[in-house]
Amino acid sequence: MDNQKLLRDAKLCTRWALGLTFVLIILFPGIMFLTGYTYSLSFFKGWTMLAVVWLIIAGLYTAIRPLVEYYLEKKTEV
Repeated sequence: MDNQKLLRDAKLCTRWALGLTFVLIILFPGIMFLTGYTYSLSFFKGWTMLAVVWLIIAGLYTAIRPLVEYYLEKKTEV
């Protein structure tokens, strides 16, 4: 990979990380706080399950994508 592509991908990932951090940690809870919403137990369970599913998917993606890229790279060399 060339440095230009790596820098472009790094910038894209940084924007996504900052955007998701803002939305999921600041914006969404902030709106709920300002409106006076009271968290119910079922809402908290749902939010927790969403976070767990998100972490599992992110972990699998992080673990599997390099293997797929390696396989595709080897396939094109032959």
